[in-house]
Amino acid sequence: MKMIKQLTKYTATGIASLAMFVACKKSDSFLDKRQTESLNEQVVFSDSAKTLSFLTDMYAYTGQDLIHNRYTLITSAVGNDYACMEDMTSHSISFYGDPQQSFITGASTAKNYFSNNYYKTYYLKIRAANQYMKKVKQSPLSPAMQTRTAGEARFLRAYFYSALVRHFGGVMLVGDTIFSDLSTPIDYKRNTYKACIDYIADECDKAAADLPPLEQQNPADYGRINKGMCLALKARMLVAAASPLYNGNPITTDPALQPLVSYSATYDESLWRKAADACKAVMNLGTYQLFDIQTTGSRPGYGWWKMFLTRKNVEYIMPYMLVGGTSLEGAWFPISRGGSGWSTPTQNLVDAFGMANGKATSSPGSGYDPNFPYANRDPRFYNTIIYNQAILYNNSTKKMDPIDIYKTWQGVLTSDGLQQYKTKTGYYSRKMANDSTGAYTSQNRVYPVIRYTEMLMGYAEAMNEISGPTAEVYQIVKDIRKRAGILPGTDGMYGLDAGLSKEAMRGVIRNEYEVEFAYEGHWYYDTRRWKTAEVTENRAMQGMMVTKQQDGTFTYQAITALSAVFLYPKMYFCPLPFDEVNKSRDLLQNPGW
Repeated sequence: MKMIKQLTKYTATGIASLAMFVACKKSDSFLDKRQTESLNEQVVFSDSAKTLSFLTDMYAYTGQDLIHNRYTLITSAVGNDYACMEDMTSHSISFYGDPQQSFITGASTAKNYFSNNYYKTYYLKIRAANQYMKKVKQSPLSPAMQTRTAGEARFLRAYFYSALVRHFGGVMLVGDTIFSDLSTPIDYKRNTYKACIDYIADECDKAAADLPPLEQQNPADYGRINKGMCLALKARMLVAAASPLYNGNPITTDPALQPLVSYSATYDESLWRKAADACKAVMNLGTYQLFDIQTTGSRPGYGWWKMFLTRKNVEYIMPYMLVGGTSLEGAWFPISRGGSGWSTPTQNLVDAFGMANGKATSSPGSGYDPNFPYANRDPRFYNTIIYNQAILYNNSTKKMDPIDIYKTWQGVLTSDGLQQYKTKTGYYSRKMANDSTGAYTSQNRVYPVIRYTEMLMGYAEAMNEISGPTAEVYQIVKDIRKRAGILPGTDGMYGLDAGLSKEAMRGVIRNEYEVEFAYEGHWYYDTRRWKTAEVTENRAMQGMMVTKQQDGTFTYQAITALSAVFLYPKMYFCPLPFDEVNKSRDLLQNPGW
């Protein structure tokens, strides 16, 4: 019964996001809330503009893994902001307050976990989607528009479930029920992980049937849900379900908990086939491709960098729509260059980037020189990381100048009152930023929630697990590296060794995920689905101390910027919020919590 009240309150909150509901008087009576809610439903779904506004509000919560102020946006909690999902991983350190601090040190509980507000917010939006699908037929929208927008709501509902499942494992599926009838009994308990994945995949298929492909979409509707987005979300979740965390060797043998955190208790290769087929379905649309443009004299990897500044491009499948601005540059860049340095990449991430010839820095023939650690690196490195002597626009000199990281290290200049904003690692982020042609200006861009490269990588990963490193798998990795600006070499292999084993190619693919999608919200989920977080997220988060010598040269010393803890098995899944578990004895908490 408490769940009914909570979900009803969530819907009232959803309607309150429209301006007309703000002035409504708050009542302590549940029946009064239902009456007020009903009156406002009448207003919303009797007006076309308000009906579409109600739907559009749901879109605002689809970019929470990569927008830099996502925590403040989703909770309205001042002082609890951190840069992006990357700051909950070994890749990056932000200002380092809660919730990041408790999470990284293993001190989080079910009462203060960073995802607690996600749980409530996503169920709020799921119920709003249910409302929309139920009520849209009463709206003055045309029948065609009713069908299309109901398809959008169906996808958004699946998307919010996918967000819940990625954090918590199996969650409660409410179907089309809105839970407004207090006389209706409800069993408040979780569905299995398999049931949730199968439901999301099925809902994506149903939504796809009611939505146009991108090429048939009105250009003015760019960013609204289309068929490609539906198929891509399905593929993402099936790749996850086939991965080690969910496919064999579960983290718990408890017969009650195991189905909540695992698709199959024993390894099932057919899950990889389903994942491959789902990725291939997106590839076969012929709608998307790797974005790669070159201009005369452009630097290696120019197309990869330019993609993130191009609002509409052939690679973005699901964009998170933004208004123009410089908020990303203001968040990423150091104070001396017009930013605030919110998020500082770690040496852990820097070490993942190989060399321009495609070789890992530790590989024979890579050409890596520890005395000049940033020379001849993978071009994606230069477009992701601000490092010592990186060229960046200088507001003081009004030109492109090398940045002296050694002057901005936290603790060096303590008299200016801005120590907390200085780099904690010896690096700053520049991923997706406009940073190479002068003073950064307002960018009319969007962020990539899902892009085509993820489909290529998912297909290559799945096929490698099924058949090993076939020519097809090799070609996908080479295509991605080519677009990144890596040199082909005399053998045309882009740094890949011939005759790799399945295990070696698996390592290559995982490394490509790490560097290709850095700061796009993937690493947290990837290290969990691969079941590698107990290693990658359970070691020191390193930085690079830079010292300038009297002769003008620099020395570099790796240091521990922060000690991190990953507690097995509990941190593979977020805990359900403490208050939610207390609502029902049948709502089981995740292992270890």
